[in-house]
Amino acid sequence: MYGKNKQNVTTTQLQIQIPEPIANLQLPSPELITYYKNLDERILWLDTEVDDIFLEYGRYIIQWNREDKNIIAEERKPIKLMFFSPGGDLSVNNAMIDIIMMSTTKIIGINMGMAASAGCFIYLACHERLAMPNSTFLIHQGAGNFEGTYDIVISAVMNYQREIEVLGKYILEHTTIDAETFEDNFATDWYITAKEALEYGICEKIITNLDEIL
Repeated sequence: MYGKNKQNVTTTQLQIQIPEPIANLQLPSPELITYYKNLDERILWLDTEVDDIFLEYGRYIIQWNREDKNIIAEERKPIKLMFFSPGGDLSVNNAMIDIIMMSTTKIIGINMGMAASAGCFIYLACHERLAMPNSTFLIHQGAGNFEGTYDIVISAVMNYQREIEVLGKYILEHTTIDAETFEDNFATDWYITAKEALEYGICEKIITNLDEIL
């Protein structure tokens, strides 16, 4: 009797109906899954132009500092910023520099290929700075667009000049670049290799194994 029932079960065609809500379920994209996995590990990819999206990264840094408030700095889980940015907005740049420098939770910056202009300046604020072997840095004064009445343009130009002067001092304070070398190159598009960045104190170490950043 037992054997007969077993035979019936194995030869019967089972009709399985998937509930409609599950059948129509939209699964998240692999990119979105990776994004949230990275968030769990406190990893942020700064791989766009420096614009308002970077302010969202700043909010994450503030949030993680809030979560770590009662944990001593040495025991906090570090935040990793993965740079592949061509640069961008100077105001956003300044905000990100302030947030990173004031973070008690350690922030590790990693140049994954390109840290240009504002991307480089934000990178310099990180508490520890690493670079891939073929990564590039770009330091320059950038360019400003001014329009309006004469007085408005003059005010904007003066403010821009002040910001560039502050930026120059900031670069000298966060690297080992001497003043003469800096003055000779800052007005141009100054591209710097990973090896040169190591010599100038822009980065502290060139990565030779992915395990070093995992």
